[in-house]
Amino acid sequence: MNSNQKMSEVSRILIPLAAFVIVLAGMKAAVSIVGPILFSIFLTVIFGMLLHWFERKGFTTRNAFILTLAIFFAILAVFIVVIAGSFLQLLSDLPRYQQELEASLELISPYLISVGIDPSSLTLQEIVTSLSIEIGSLIRQLWNIAILFVMIILTTIFLLFEARGFSQKLRIIIEQLRPGDLPRFTALAEKNVDYLIIRTEVNLAMGIGTAVILALIGVKYAILWGFIAFLLGFIPYIGFWLAVIPPMLLAWFDLGPLAAILVLAGSGVVNLMAEYLMFPHLAARGLALSTAVVFISLIFWGWLLGGFGVLLAVPLTLSVQMICELFDETRWISVLLGPSPGKHKRP
Repeated sequence: MNSNQKMSEVSRILIPLAAFVIVLAGMKAAVSIVGPILFSIFLTVIFGMLLHWFERKGFTTRNAFILTLAIFFAILAVFIVVIAGSFLQLLSDLPRYQQELEASLELISPYLISVGIDPSSLTLQEIVTSLSIEIGSLIRQLWNIAILFVMIILTTIFLLFEARGFSQKLRIIIEQLRPGDLPRFTALAEKNVDYLIIRTEVNLAMGIGTAVILALIGVKYAILWGFIAFLLGFIPYIGFWLAVIPPMLLAWFDLGPLAAILVLAGSGVVNLMAEYLMFPHLAARGLALSTAVVFISLIFWGWLLGGFGVLLAVPLTLSVQMICELFDETRWISVLLGPSPGKHKRP
């Protein structure tokens, strides 16, 4: 291999990487806009499948669109009235829970000191300091949150309205640029959509199951915790623990340690059923990422896009893998993102 050929091979690797870095820099600079738009695209994929389902059932495109919007706004109404209301009520109860935690810590402080733990560092105020700072910031910026919320809603509605036309445009572009790759691109895109749909179904079952279990135990704000379990289910490996800790603490304060154990056990059973009974058939559809890549993607997309990036880390990484798979110059990146040869892991 002569020097020109070596330079050509190096260029085939460096040029895509340079383009990728430029795109990421642009996303980081426009994170306040890119994050909500990507989340709107995520919602569009979910509700777009519902729209297509109505069409397959014989509804006209117009009626299917109206029904989809009706369901979309009904979910928003539930979120605003029930979820947001429960969240605000919980904030008002935080001082009481802090007093109860401090009283409980006084009883077990001798044991904690004997094992080298400073009880003063375990107050509710210390445990949720960072969260409280974020919550306080959010409350002070309600106007910005409202604007963001409205932007996501409007963007999702317009994307739903243009969903069919946009997919047709995308097909035309791919046929013109890479005619032979359309079937492969379609197959890879369908796999990514499969992940979003199935992951949402699994999370919905997990959220409903968690809310039912908590309600049976008697934990307050069961619907709120169920919604949080649904949302955090999109975060691999750590989402379940982030979702179960707050209701455990709440159950401990209100109902005692046995109730907290029941919350952990009940939520754990729901999580196991959702993850290991409902989700495994996803692997048969060829969606696989390296376990290390999934964890690193949480950090990377979270740094790049904030909370939206953490929630969408796996779909975004799968999309990068899909795009890299389409081009010879970047197919090696797709291989790196995938699991070890001969293995097939769940994302």
